[in-house]
Amino acid sequence: MEEESSRRGSPVPKKRKGRPPGQSLLNDRGAPGVATWKLKSCEPVRREGPKWDPARLTESTTFVLGSRANKALGMGGTRGRLYIKHPHLFKYAADPQDKHWLAEQQHMRATGGKMAYLLIEEDIQDLAASDDYRGSLDLKLEELKPFIPPAWMTEKMQKYMETLRHEGDPQPPEGTHET
Repeated sequence: MEEESSRRGSPVPKKRKGRPPGQSLLNDRGAPGVATWKLKSCEPVRREGPKWDPARLTESTTFVLGSRANKALGMGGTRGRLYIKHPHLFKYAADPQDKHWLAEQQHMRATGGKMAYLLIEEDIQDLAASDDYRGSLDLKLEELKPFIPPAWMTEKMQKYMETLRHEGDPQPPEGTHET
């Protein structure tokens, strides 16, 4: 044991984070809220209805950066919270070409983070008007700074929305025919 420790260069074995071995998830059932949270996270995200119609995205549809929407709804310092709290929202992950355009138009820094999500401004405005946010003192809608992307980017978003919309549809196995 001592030889092994000295070869690793550390006399004290490193502690591991996480659940000790042998504990099952069944032990969490008594903790309030834990079981219901786990059930909710397994529910499929509904991607249907008029908000998920690709025809909704036109050349005049305004978008906002996810980071700005997060700030506008009062979740400024918590990156990603908006997407966790509202998984039903359409969000589009900008590719390098999109990011280049966004940087050129000064919607984001050229050295911006790894991910840049675009959200439909109308969806964020609807959220802001909902009971969850309406009376919030943290609401800062001036942070949104909406913009209209070029037609080629809107077309990519329409295709992406269509793909997501049908992602959960069961496909019949190959070689079988419905009668």
